[in-house]
Amino acid sequence: MPSFICNDVRLHYFTCGIGRPVMLIHGFTNAGMTWMQQIPALTFAGYRVIVPDLRGHGLSDPATAVATVEDLARDLIALLDDLELDRSAICGLSLGGMVAMQLALDYPDRVDKLIVANSQASFAMPELESVVDGWIKLFAQPEGPLKRFEATWPAMLNGAFRESAAGRAAFESWSLLAKRTSGASLSHIARGMRYFDVSERLAEIRQPTLVVAGDEDRLFPVQNVRSISESIPNAEFELIQGAAHISSLDSPDAFNRLLLRALAE
Repeated sequence: MPSFICNDVRLHYFTCGIGRPVMLIHGFTNAGMTWMQQIPALTFAGYRVIVPDLRGHGLSDPATAVATVEDLARDLIALLDDLELDRSAICGLSLGGMVAMQLALDYPDRVDKLIVANSQASFAMPELESVVDGWIKLFAQPEGPLKRFEATWPAMLNGAFRESAAGRAAFESWSLLAKRTSGASLSHIARGMRYFDVSERLAEIRQPTLVVAGDEDRLFPVQNVRSISESIPNAEFELIQGAAHISSLDSPDAFNRLLLRALAE
């Protein structure tokens, strides 16, 4: 994977295809491989696909201090600059959706279209403080990232995918990723997520926007996701039946239809 240096942090990314650029942003504790089901569909449809590993994730350098969603968004603007791209369509899932919204708000001239999946407009809610504290305590344990991955796996993807050959292969590869990921690094990202709240700014978004939810998502309830589309002018909302939190992976056919339609409109 190619990489570049941003503020002394090496960030890895993958790119392929020729055409209008589309950046795919993964979720918390995941990596660019989350989008394995979208990369071929977008490439063959004539898009240039850009898939970064966020700071502290995948092959990118660990986070050595608290990194907010705003920090992660600045990293990706630096990536667009490094690739000499003025604008890109942005698609983000979960934490990636938060970064996507931050990009659309803070760098509107750099975002062509916006797709937000299985995400929410705020992570600064009081009821989430204990959740984040629990993550941080778990990450501090030996093999903490692996333990959290194994605990959350059943909530991340629907049963049909988890029981399939592709699901079992994903579990094995993600386990290897979790084993090599720094718990301290993930704690810095989790602490930074606590500050994220763009719920009062969503009306400022003017890019064509699609918001996607999964009806089996146990991490971000459907109404939390739907409220994003209700606050963005002229945004569309789509619910994927049978999809869990990582809807792009467990329901790729439905997800790709929505994604390609949003990009083509």
